This record gives sequence, C-alpha cells and structure tokens, in this order.
Amino acid sequence: MKKIITFVAMAAMSLSLFGLDIFNYVQINGNVKNFTQTDYDIGSKFGNLTRTPVLKTVTTLDNAGRAIEVTELSPRDAVMSKTTNKYDVYGNLTEQNAYDADSKLLWRNIFTYANGQKTDTSEYDRNGLLRAKTIYQYTDGKLADETGYDSDGALIWKIIYKYNAAGKVQDIYEYSADGSLDIQETYTYLDDGKIESLTTYDTYSEQTEKKVFRYASNGTLSEITTYDQTKQVTNRLIIKYDVGGNISKLSEYNIAQKFGTTVNELISMSEYVYQ
Repeated sequence: MKKIITFVAMAAMSLSLFGLDIFNYVQINGNVKNFTQTDYDIGSKFGNLTRTPVLKTVTTLDNAGRAIEVTELSPRDAVMSKTTNKYDVYGNLTEQNAYDADSKLLWRNIFTYANGQKTDTSEYDRNGLLRAKTIYQYTDGKLADETGYDSDGALIWKIIYKYNAAGKVQDIYEYSADGSLDIQETYTYLDDGKIESLTTYDTYSEQTEKKVFRYASNGTLSEITTYDQTKQVTNRLIIKYDVGGNISKLSEYNIAQKFGTTVNELISMSEYVYQ
C-alpha cells in the first residue's frame, strides 16, 4: 500500500524480502523479550549458492509483546538506525521516533485515538515540521477509509475497505488523488478464519497476481505461493519454525524456466533468533 507514513510499528520490524509482513499472519509464541532477524543476499560462485548477511534487525518487546524498539544493524553489528515506539495505557501505539546511526532524530509519527479507534496519524520531520497526515474513518466499528494528505492539506491518496459477512477484510481499494483506482486487493478465507488467498490487481501494469497461503497439518503457515494471471507459479516463500513454534527461517524462491527445465531459484533468506 502507498501509505505516507514512513514506518508502521510492526512492519518496521518484520517485513520480509517477499514483500509481506510475515508477523501479520504468524504470532510470536512464548515469553520472548527480543528477537534478531538476519537478512541474507543470495549469490552463486562456481555453480554453488552463497549467502552473505546484509542486514540485522533487533526487535525488543515489552511484557505485552509489543515492539518498543527496533534497531537495524550492519553485518558487523554497527547501528544503522533505531526506531522507538510508545504506547498508552490501553496498548495503543501513540508515538514513533526514528534515529540515525548517530542517534539524531530523523522523523516522528504521532497517533491519536477516540473511543479506542485511531483517528489520525501525523508525520513530522527532524525539525518538527508536518510532512503528512493520514485520517481514518470507520463504519460500524470497522476501518472503512484511510485518506492521506500532504503538509499543505492536499489529498494524495485514499484507501477504502470492504468486509465480508464474517467481518473480515474482503476488498481493499487504493486510489490516487484524482480518484482513479491504482490497486485492488481481494482476500478469501478458510472455514477456520485463516487467510486462504490474496489476489492483487495493479491497474498501472494491468497485471493480476494471486498469493495462496498453505498450512501444515498442525495449522501453522508453511508456504505462500504466488501465481501470475496465467495461473503459473512465479514465487514461493517457505516458512520454517523452531521447537518453540516461532519462525526460524524464511526462504524465497523464484520459479523460472532455465536450461530447458523449471527451477526453484533461491533469491533471498531471513533467519530469526529469539531470546
């Protein structure tokens, strides 16, 4: 989605190279105080795959399991950036502050609420000047509309949400300032409420892709498979877990025709360690 806000609290800590925030679909189990995500660059040398760490992300959680600090580190553990999150007594995220490697403020996000629902998000630069604002509207207690404005109050984009009979998000429509549709996302669900598929239509490219969510016999998400509009598999995200039931590895593969056969080509990998 083309939201203005620079960071979204949980997405900042867990965005996989696959382009999905995996922790939107898989919860963290146990009394985890922090975890480290290491992202690897995948290459090839003399026909053998190589992996090189390119980024570490350390996320610190409070006693309620909320992210209170997200630190990005180089492969040699040098701090590159840090984001801190603040919450109110009801557990709502109220403020985010991002800092560079020298602990200088980069930006600040302020979130306001009414009756437990987020009403707006204001994004400020390092000098305290407003850069953007997002306003949220609700229907029957559910988020129905997000509207993004620039610092002068001019409309930039709008997102509209539609729900199914079970109250789950069914369609998301993303519009440009002129009212034209940019992207439409459609969700389907299994009988137990787990997400089954996500179909995305991009009006600019006129392409449709479908992500199918697959689950193991114990109910854990094991794979997300992407199909193009010809129903051919183009990408696979394989999810592995540790003995505590937490994600230990994400492996992303592109599916391509090479040398006269179909190959699963590893293109990215992330590993997770919990404390």
